[in-house]
Amino acid sequence: MPSQRNGTKSGATRIKANPSVISSEKVQDPHKPSDTQVLVGKLMAILEEKAPEAIPLLDELITILQPDPKEIVENEKRSRSIIISGMPEAGKEFTASQRQAHTELSVVKILDALDIETKPVEINRMGTFTDGKTRIIKCVFSSQKYFFEAIKKARILRQLPGFNSVYIRRSMTKAEREADKELRREARERNEKECGGEKVYVVYRDKVVKAREIPNLKATFSKNH
Repeated sequence: MPSQRNGTKSGATRIKANPSVISSEKVQDPHKPSDTQVLVGKLMAILEEKAPEAIPLLDELITILQPDPKEIVENEKRSRSIIISGMPEAGKEFTASQRQAHTELSVVKILDALDIETKPVEINRMGTFTDGKTRIIKCVFSSQKYFFEAIKKARILRQLPGFNSVYIRRSMTKAEREADKELRREARERNEKECGGEKVYVVYRDKVVKAREIPNLKATFSKNH
């Protein structure tokens, strides 16, 4: 009987010790641990006792869900950035600094035309300079306020002399650009097959819709937001 009590005591000590070790290794922080760290520590302790084989899966899940600081910064920057296409670019007879100054002045002219009172924090042509080719321009604003204003007023450019071939869109990731390209291909095909080439179908809010439906879609979107 004494040997049985000793075994029980040893087992109890082992069960109590493991959560403590796990908590100190997984949760303890030089400062006050966050709610997430505390929760993960408790979950690890339970798994250690009940299902230790699941711990590697939890570790893998934590790694997947852990935010990437670089991605967070890029997403925030992208949320206040626009892409401008169709704006003429200075040729090879100009120096690099002169071409950059020309690009910056071009963006200023666009903002003046749209009556947007701000100074972008970044203005750059995308890609490598090739004489005779016009690169797109990436324009980063100081806040989303000016981004939304530029997107909202972008259509005005088509009605202004000298800007009718200039287009503005939001900055997108590679995956988003591929998806957008596919949607535009679908819209072109439907216009060719169903409408004899007339531009009836367009891409609006990541969907292919009829252009005449956009006012109703805008009204619905505004009502729900």
